[in-house]
Amino acid sequence: MIHLAQASKKIWINATKTSVWHALTIPAERNKWETKQCEIDLRLGGTIFLDYGWGVTYRGEIKHFVLHEKLVTADENGDTTTWTIVPEDNGCLVTIEYSGQWSGDSGLAELENMLFGTYQFMKNLKSVMENSGDERSGFWRSWIGSINCTDSQGVKVVNVVAGTPAEGLFVEGDYLQMLNGHAVEDYDQFESAITLAEAGSHFTVVVRRGNHFLDIPLKTIPFGTTLTK
Repeated sequence: MIHLAQASKKIWINATKTSVWHALTIPAERNKWETKQCEIDLRLGGTIFLDYGWGVTYRGEIKHFVLHEKLVTADENGDTTTWTIVPEDNGCLVTIEYSGQWSGDSGLAELENMLFGTYQFMKNLKSVMENSGDERSGFWRSWIGSINCTDSQGVKVVNVVAGTPAEGLFVEGDYLQMLNGHAVEDYDQFESAITLAEAGSHFTVVVRRGNHFLDIPLKTIPFGTTLTK
């Protein structure tokens, strides 16, 4: 099934809309809070390339912009990303909205992962602009290798990456119930706990598999890596 979706994240930042606009559109400024390297040709039809690190990149075309207010880009699939900046309470409300097509549970997992990652960078933008603090060194430090999405029953395991701690312990269709004794409330909560932890951290995950509940101990490894045989 193909899901047509619009999904967004927003954050209030104590900064002027001009300074936020510069942080979005000037490569040297964007590198301070989000990208390792980027190229932005700010004109209609201009290209944008973003290298976030962690092996993740984005390439698109600028479809529309209003100086200091809105930036719209589209990738090769036609999926759009829209940034808006609205003055609010002596600062700015910054919103990003994704619009596109995501197929099946794996597509929804991709969308949720994108929203989760985006919000980490948005919080970093707030940190950099308000406190001059770049927090990226604490991002995506570890993982267990489960790819998850949210459905009506909770946070669901969609896939397990071969060679990771979750292989052989999680199976597709498991539901994540508890993490170190705390209920798994949503996707972001689980991802934050795992990815912000130091590699080598120990977790116990309770999963529901059909009508059974299983306690599964795991130790994280550096993000994006696999276990050495």
